[in-house]
This record gives sequence, structure tokens and C-alpha cells, in this order.
Amino acid sequence: MTLNKKIGQYNIEIETSTGRIAIVGDYNSNFGRYYTENFRRFTKHPKGEENEWNRPQILGMDWEYGITPAVKKYLYSLIGKIETN
Repeated sequence: MTLNKKIGQYNIEIETSTGRIAIVGDYNSNFGRYYTENFRRFTKHPKGEENEWNRPQILGMDWEYGITPAVKKYLYSLIGKIETN
């Protein structure tokens, strides 16, 4: 299954079976994937700004283009919908 969403200028496409992410904007694009092996640790990690420095990484992107706070929030909200084979 493929999920598509537009946030501001960014079109986001996620392939749920592979965890691949594509962010396409007006002037550039960014590609990457979810690190599904870190989902469980990420969700159990303590919340709060003081704990963000060592939160397990779940997004692997080519670079920072399109990773705005709204896009990041959306990508994090999909953790339960991405297959963790």
C-alpha cells in the first residue's frame, strides 16, 4: 500500500510494505526509508525535550530537505502503519 499526503509545498509518498519515503517539493526532492528495527525502542523512549538527544533514529533520509516539523510529525504518526518485517 502507498500513502500520499501533501503538506505545504511537499508531496510525501510512503510505501508501507518497504518503509520507503519520498518527499518532493517545488524545487527539490528527498528520499529515504524508515528504520523499522528501531520502532519499538522509539515508542518506548521517554518523551520530552531533555530526552530527544538520544532518541532512537527511525528516519534515514538522503538529506534534510523537506523535513519540516509538520512533515516529521506526520512521518512519526505512521509508525503503526509501516510493516516491520
